[in-house]
Amino acid sequence: MSMRLSVQATGMVTALGYNAPSTLAALRAGLSGVRTQAWADQGGGEPYRCARVALPQRWSGVALLADLLAPAVHECLQALVPTAAQASLASVPLLVGVSDPSRPGRTPGIEQQLLPALAERLELAAPHPLSRVYPGGQTGCAQALQDAQALIAAGQARHVIVAGVDSLVDRETLVAFDTNRRLLSTGNFNGFLAGEAGCAVLVGAADAGSASTWLTGSGHAVETAVIDGTQPLQGLGLTDAVRAALRSAGLALADVDWRLSDLSGEHYKFKEAMFVAMRLDRGERDEPLAMWHPIEYLGEIGAAVLPCLVAWARHAMHEGYGPGRTALCHVGSDAGGRSAFVLQSA
Repeated sequence: MSMRLSVQATGMVTALGYNAPSTLAALRAGLSGVRTQAWADQGGGEPYRCARVALPQRWSGVALLADLLAPAVHECLQALVPTAAQASLASVPLLVGVSDPSRPGRTPGIEQQLLPALAERLELAAPHPLSRVYPGGQTGCAQALQDAQALIAAGQARHVIVAGVDSLVDRETLVAFDTNRRLLSTGNFNGFLAGEAGCAVLVGAADAGSASTWLTGSGHAVETAVIDGTQPLQGLGLTDAVRAALRSAGLALADVDWRLSDLSGEHYKFKEAMFVAMRLDRGERDEPLAMWHPIEYLGEIGAAVLPCLVAWARHAMHEGYGPGRTALCHVGSDAGGRSAFVLQSA
């Protein structure tokens, strides 16, 4: 990043809470939102374990995604005090990461239907004209953060909301991942637990507002040894992304106090994260480099994971329970995208 972005507010709807304070308090306490679902797995007939949001009324498809995300976006808009009367989705660009089009069970038409559905729930005629949807899975919000920086640097917006929304709690999705032995289920311990969430962060220029947490570096790369491929995993893509993020922040991995990632329970991502530490963590430490992974408590939340990581890091720094003032967030998609971001607090 050529300029710092300030993280000024967060919003969250997860299996642990309907807003950011409740979700982040539960994450801090180590509570889990994972419960059993009525659908049975294919291996032993046991109910799938999922982190499902207990909505008052549950729809499906784009309507479900809009219901998950709208409260999180509204939570970010409320932070624009004292201009709350003028602050609305019509005046703030909204950049939304969603699942990759190849994801099993994905609702068709998300790119065209999600923003109008959000505007309807927030009682607006239309979203900001610069609003966009990024169908990139876990790395969709990474591209959105880059574009948010460009919009703010060009003076096209003072603030931007970067959000992600996803739901893997769908029978077709669960069966597809179970068939490919990607899901944690009877007879398969190398898999993830499905979840769903809508998470958002409000970002602005470094001197905007009274924020004390900044995104100071970013890096992006592509991993060719994808999880469903045949190439041996060496973690080169994630290593390149982390190295670039640290370089742009003017840091080394030895300067990082802890990491936050999208580790989901699959061995693949644990190995990848280990390769990064082995290659880049050259300094001496009194304690091992801590790794925080919210999917343990929220389930696999797909495209919503990066705003979740940023929100958790910011909260830990503000409340003083994080290991330090510098955090590294990194995520990776099944398609091979890898992204890393450095967060620092005053």
